[in-house]
Formats: sequence, C-alpha cells, structure tokens
Amino acid sequence: MASKEIIVASDEIITVKCCVCTKKNITREAEKYCVECQDYYCIPCTDSHKMFPTLSGHQILDKDDFSSHGLHPTDLPSFPTERCSTHKAKILDMFCINHNEVVCASCVALNHRACKDIRSVPEDVDNLYKQSTFEETKMKLKAMKKTTEDIKKTREQLVRELKKSKDETTDCIRMFRKEMEAMLEKLETESIKVVEAQFERIETMLLKQIKEANKFSDDLTLFTTKLEKSAGNKAQEFVCVNQAVKTIDKTKEAEKHLRQEQDAELEFKPNVNIKTFLEHLKTLGQLSSMRTKYKPKTTAYTVRTRKRISVKLTEDRNDCCIFGSCFISDGSLLLTDFHNRKLKHVDISTATFKNHLDLCAGPYAVCQTSDDEAAVSLSNCIIQFVSLGHKMATTRQLKLDHHCYGLAHKEGKLYISDAGNTVYIHDMTGTMLCKITTDRLGNEIFSSSIHISLGTKKDKVYITDTVKGMITLDTQGSYESTFIDPDLVIPWGVCTDRKGNIFVGSLRSSKIVQISEESKKKLGVLNINMTNIFSISFYPQQNKLAVTGHDNTVSIYDLE
Repeated sequence: MASKEIIVASDEIITVKCCVCTKKNITREAEKYCVECQDYYCIPCTDSHKMFPTLSGHQILDKDDFSSHGLHPTDLPSFPTERCSTHKAKILDMFCINHNEVVCASCVALNHRACKDIRSVPEDVDNLYKQSTFEETKMKLKAMKKTTEDIKKTREQLVRELKKSKDETTDCIRMFRKEMEAMLEKLETESIKVVEAQFERIETMLLKQIKEANKFSDDLTLFTTKLEKSAGNKAQEFVCVNQAVKTIDKTKEAEKHLRQEQDAELEFKPNVNIKTFLEHLKTLGQLSSMRTKYKPKTTAYTVRTRKRISVKLTEDRNDCCIFGSCFISDGSLLLTDFHNRKLKHVDISTATFKNHLDLCAGPYAVCQTSDDEAAVSLSNCIIQFVSLGHKMATTRQLKLDHHCYGLAHKEGKLYISDAGNTVYIHDMTGTMLCKITTDRLGNEIFSSSIHISLGTKKDKVYITDTVKGMITLDTQGSYESTFIDPDLVIPWGVCTDRKGNIFVGSLRSSKIVQISEESKKKLGVLNINMTNIFSISFYPQQNKLAVTGHDNTVSIYDLE
C-alpha cells in the first residue's frame, strides 16, 4: 500500500503538495490550507491536524479557496493569522477604513455597523497594503525598541541608584539618631551635674548646722554638769549660772536660724517643651526626592540622530523667533517665541504642542523655578511667572528697573542679564541682591551679556557675551575666567549637561562648542546644519540637545 501511495501516475498533475507528506517523501496533493500554520494538507493530514486540541480552532480553507487564485506551488495565500484580542476565536480579516483599524467579523457586527467602508483583508490586500509601509514600520519598530531599551537601561540604573540612596538615607537617619542620643546624653550629664551641685550645696549647709547644733548641745551639757557640781558653793554656783545663762542666750540666738525652713528634697521637672516637640514629630526629618546625580562625562559628544519639529501655530501672525528654550522635569520643552509674544510648550516625543500662552510682551529667556512653575524674561523689564499645570497660566510678575534678557534660577535666586554690561542677582520677591559689572580690579566684565546657565557644581554661573566669549562667575558674582575660541563667533546660547560639560552656540557659526567645566578646556565641536543659534538646552536623562534659531522649527539632537 505504501508503495502505491508513493507512486503517482505520470499524467497526474499535482498543483500543490501536502507539506507533511512531502517531508515523509510522499507525494500527495493538498486539499486544505491552514491559515495559522500557513501550510498545505491532504485530507488524512488535515484530519490528524484537527485531532490536536491546540490546533482545532485554526482556520482551514478548502482547495477552491486557494487554487482559484492560480497560485504557484511555492506561493502561500494571503490570509491573516492574527486573532482578535476581544473575540479570541475570530481572525482579524476585516479592515475598517473609517477607523483605520483591523477588526474581526464580530467587531464589525458589534462596533462598526455604521461604518460605510469595510474591506476584506484577504480579498483587497493589494489595494490596502504597500510594501514600503512594511519596511518603514519595521524601521520604526526597531527605532522604538531601541528607545524603550534605552529607557529600560536608564530606569534600571535609576533603580540601582535609588537603592543605594535608600541605604545612604537610612544610614543618615541612624547617624542623626546617634547624634540626638549623644546630645541627650550630654543633657543628661549636665542635668545630673546640676543635681549633684544642688545636693552638695544643701548638704554642706545642713552639715554645718548639725555641727553648730552639736557644739551648742555639748556646751549646754558641759554647763549642766558644772552647775550640778557647784551645788553648795555659792561663789561657784554664781559663776556657773552666769556662764550657763550666756550659753543659753547664744543657743537661743542660734536657734532662730537653725530652725528656719530648709529644703531637704530635690525634685526634677522635665522640660516638657522637648517632650511636646518630639511628640508632634512623625519622623526625624523631611524626606525629599533628589534629582538624579549623573555620572560625569569627560569625552566629547557626537550626534546620533536629528529631527526638526515645527513650532509655528496656525494662529501665529509672524514667523517664529525662538530666543529661549528650557527642558522641564518631564522632558517636554518650553520655548519663547518673541515675534508672536508666546510661551510654547512642546512634547518632543510626539512633536506636538501641549499648550501655549499669550504674553504681554516679547519673551527672551525661560527657566524652571520649581516642578510646577517657570519664569520668563520679557522685553518690558518684567519677569513673568507661569504655572505649569495641565494648561499654563500667568501668575505673579516682578517689575524691575533694568532690561531683562538671560535668565536662570537656583536656590531662590534669579540670575538676570541685561544684554549690556551688567548681570543682576535678585531674590524671588524682586529685591536686588547683587549687581555685577566689574571684577576685583575694577575692570568691566561684560560688553553684551546674553544667556545664562548654572553649572553642575553649585558655585558656577556661565554667561555668554557676544564680544568677549563665555564668562564664568561664582554664585556670589565674583569674576573667575573668560573662555574664547575661534569656533565661537558672537557667542549666544549656553547650557550645561549636568555631567560636567558646557555647550556654547554662536550667531555666526554652525558649530556648538563643548567645554569641560572642570578644566575650562574645549572637548569638541558639534557640527549642526544651522546658523543664528539663539538658544540651546539639554535634557540629561536622554542626552537630548534642543537648538533654536530664527525660523519656525526647533532641532532636537540625540547625542551619545
């Protein structure tokens, strides 16, 4: 029988062979096709296929369904194999053009009855599908997979750092408790010293009185004995009586102070303020989440990818002029559009606007002052504060008596340049704390101060000067140094990466210079395809550099 099954008549034409039989060196024509397995089966093999519970739900097509298409033996019919996540037994073989969604027959019946354009995927796949979309989607998937892997690695590193910081914080709490215990032990020692001193003072006084009482008692006993012995000798009696009376008078005089009330007990009254204060505490201190400490980078960055995002709104009357930019905590970007008098909030991951805010004057620079607030410098000498909720809103203002251009914030201080020869330090109420114009020798520091960035280290401030270069101050306003370089032609934008590096861009150069904060030496140059660099800002979590200029876009560079 086996030999007869193997032998096929020479005039018998087999269009499609059973794949299972072929593997057994048996030639048998296929009568069925399994959509999920994407294999052809003869009738016996189809019956065997159906016997397996896990395969019993597969979609089986008859020979007419695939042979009518005139397929070659090596071709497979184009039928979807993906099952609907809602209707598990159904194949996603329908496409709703109205919703741009692949669905199953049950989905169509339940949710897409009103849709006018429903297509069958197997029948109309050539019109629905383009191979270029397939390749493009593969590339997007690979790129997104790389992005998610980068995020995963970053978050894994953050988890490791979080665990380390938890241990360090716990040790800090225990150390603080030990310090408190040492202080309490010191207070205990001092309190006991007070008790000992008070005890010694009272004891000394009482012992002195006891000694004095003993002396009077001995004198009285002595004169009592003398008086008894002098009985019958009038002269001696007179002398003894006289001395005894004087002793009695002295004793009476001493009795007044010997009988005075005298404290003979010590009582300690605890300082209830300490106890009350401790009772009101829930913890030994306040816990806050610190921003991530980034590992220093000592080599030059290179550009991995670049994308441009349009930042012009349909309602904008003028071309955009983005003088300032600032990444905020969630990785989105704030942009100051001077010509359209707007603060714009952009989600760079989706290249869409989150929202925007109209301002009373043209904005220059923007910086984040807290998780839910930003500050913007305006051309009318105003610092405008903005709340960063679901929708941005203006809040309070600081009206200053000088021009405001560059702006940075740290620890309750605003650092403001005037695009001239001065940099100011104000507190958050507008009070001027410092006005910086000259160095210790009286030499002018600035010619045209523009943007400001604060260093990774707390005590450094970097200011671009269009004439002199990049100038470094400490946070108290003392001049430290000036950096110049041939690639800095009219320095303008400046930012730090919080990893020990400074980026400086120029108006007349398509290069961004990277400088080491530690050595103030040039590490490298990023060549970008734009001039008139108005602002640069860096997002350290993802190594993204935002660059703005005199056009309607912002360029986002992925660095590595």
